[in-house]
Amino acid sequence: MSSREKRRKRKREPSPESNPTPVSKPTPASTPQWSSPIPSLPYDLVLLCVARVSRLYYPTLSLVSKSFRSLVSSPELYKTRSLFGFTESCLYVCFTKDLWYTLCRKPDKTLKSGSSGYALARVPVPNSPSSVFRKVVAVGSNIYNIAMPTFLSVLPRVSILDCKSHSWIEAPSLPVELHSFSASVVDHKIYVAGFDHRLMKNSFEVFDTQTRVWDSFSSDKREERIKEKSVSIDGKFHVVTNEGVLAYDPKQGKWDMVVGGMCGLMCSDDYCVIGNVLYSVYEGVFKWYDTERRTWRDLQGLVGLPNITRRREFIRLGDYGGKMVVFWVHVIWTYYKKIWCAEISLERRPDTSEIWGKVEWFDQLRKININFQVEKVLSTTL
Repeated sequence: MSSREKRRKRKREPSPESNPTPVSKPTPASTPQWSSPIPSLPYDLVLLCVARVSRLYYPTLSLVSKSFRSLVSSPELYKTRSLFGFTESCLYVCFTKDLWYTLCRKPDKTLKSGSSGYALARVPVPNSPSSVFRKVVAVGSNIYNIAMPTFLSVLPRVSILDCKSHSWIEAPSLPVELHSFSASVVDHKIYVAGFDHRLMKNSFEVFDTQTRVWDSFSSDKREERIKEKSVSIDGKFHVVTNEGVLAYDPKQGKWDMVVGGMCGLMCSDDYCVIGNVLYSVYEGVFKWYDTERRTWRDLQGLVGLPNITRRREFIRLGDYGGKMVVFWVHVIWTYYKKIWCAEISLERRPDTSEIWGKVEWFDQLRKININFQVEKVLSTTL
């Protein structure tokens, strides 16, 4: 073989460099499950940064992109917030027509002079059940709604609003056919007292939010007619009856009649319990119930709070991390009205045994249809 033929043969033979071993592509299992909302930063770092941000800003963050919207509702985010101690009280407002809103902060660049910076953001909760003031309670990060049945021989349906993902979860229905009842929370358990119109007797049920099991909690045959008013004070379940207020002690398993006029200012739905104290509003005057003196007393201070005596049936009070929030309305046009809110810090002064309120801020939060009103204000921990 000539030297020229040898050179042509070497050209035809492939070299190892010309035919490299193909590199295997990453399998889907090796790719990260979550993509970072900020591509230049790792997902875990973004997760930790967002966990440090107050949840008041989450409605605004959810508008940035789909990735941020998924992040602020992800279970990993709330596990991180809980692990590092970033949990906080979050305020939810239930309107008629089954609409839900949450208190949020506006971006600083959009604030006007004199604005508090707060607003109400619509919570995208599809297929919300009908909610009534006396039948909606909050436990931890969940809101429990016991819907009043619209037909006879139908058990009241129980739904749980997961405030992390803003989705409804079905729970076991109330085992008794009640059409007149109220609910309150004692030690993470929901106590329900009502009147069974079919059997013409009182009914007392308790729902364990951990096991999600219903059980009867009272063997006493109380003859007092139960009304749709109840609160939780001093670890006891207080129920308004036609003869006064009954208090059930879960630890001792017995009822006691509460002496005094506690039920005097619980006629409407403008009352709530904050820091183990019952507060109410009567003709624009804020009051609290002194369990030692067994009488209602005026809440002192409140300098700068606007006059809210008009349309007092639309006043709603709520516990917001130990502070009081007050919602009220002002009708402005034929079809709309303004929703106003005030946040009030509370201080008990031991020298005078009085409670003083300091107005932190008040502002108009939203305009709504004239037919809507605030049903209940609830605080969750997230």
